[in-house]
Amino acid sequence: MKSHLCHMLSRCRRLIALIVISFATYGCASGPTIVGNWKAVEGAATVNFAADGGFQAVDNQGMPVSGKYRLVGANGIQFEIQHGGDETETIEARVIRAGERLTLAFPGENTVESYERIP
Repeated sequence: MKSHLCHMLSRCRRLIALIVISFATYGCASGPTIVGNWKAVEGAATVNFAADGGFQAVDNQGMPVSGKYRLVGANGIQFEIQHGGDETETIEARVIRAGERLTLAFPGENTVESYERIP
């Protein structure tokens, strides 16, 4: 009986360790991972999020834009876009990552954009 209890405790410890490693690997507490290349589901827009916090995008009209981004809280993102000279524009949005789909909701513009990961 004692051997059976030890075996169950050992299995329990391994399961807990596996759960902890999974949370650490996927970074559940740090928000969605968005680094990579994305293409709009509707339209020709693309965006690349770099690991260093930079982004490059091209909108549906072919206009390029670049700057810095940072994830804020559980599902926020803040874009800092450098325009000519010292003028900087800050745009805030909500970011939702579900598998290979990324959705950006811009409440100030009442706009939602969906992207799919591309290689």
